[in-house]
Amino acid sequence: MPLLQVDLDLADRLPGATVGAAAPFVLVRTRWLEPGAWSPDIPPTNERGTHLGYLVLNGFITRQLSVLQRPATELLGRGDLLLPWEPDRTEPFRSGSRWDVLEPARVAMLDRRFTALLARWPEITVALTGRAVSRSRALALTLAITQVVGVELRLLAILWHIAERWGEHEDAGVVLPVHLTHTLLASLISARRPTVTRALSALTDEGRLSRRGDGVLVLHGAPPATFGPGGAGRAR
Repeated sequence: MPLLQVDLDLADRLPGATVGAAAPFVLVRTRWLEPGAWSPDIPPTNERGTHLGYLVLNGFITRQLSVLQRPATELLGRGDLLLPWEPDRTEPFRSGSRWDVLEPARVAMLDRRFTALLARWPEITVALTGRAVSRSRALALTLAITQVVGVELRLLAILWHIAERWGEHEDAGVVLPVHLTHTLLASLISARRPTVTRALSALTDEGRLSRRGDGVLVLHGAPPATFGPGGAGRAR
């Protein structure tokens, strides 16, 4: 599959001349993943130095890491670069990580065959590296959100963050294109599921969000900007 014709955001990061020259040749093998637990294929040790991992093209995947019996979850979607065989680096603590596919997802395998093509167009390697940096910064923002006081505010902040990355703007508001369970949201913002359920109900009553007939969330209004007396949001 021609990667630059499928991943238009990646193509937009490149000079037009590079896209024109590389598009017919930069081909990738893709794989559809079914919902449920995912065990990524790990290349042999002698091949990992030439394998850039997996690039998410469609759908959503979670990576959950557990340290000291406390889980933390990262939501991954279109444009995220994954390297599942990279060590978790949680020393000196024991950890266990797992991958789950939320809905049917498609990933591109950036294997040795693909990386051999990149020698002709280093701009593509730089753009993919940018994707990896973007993922780390998104994760840092998620961590910052978990430090916000008030579950309603944390929940609203993480939903707007997800909407900014992957949401679809419609007349009714910003639609989050993935079904987010209360348990998943609780793990994303470091809260308990019953607390998240109450916060979702309160935000719905306030008109901040609604749920469509197909179960996806729709955000209304604007993202929270300032908090406290006179601010755009309320911490509870």
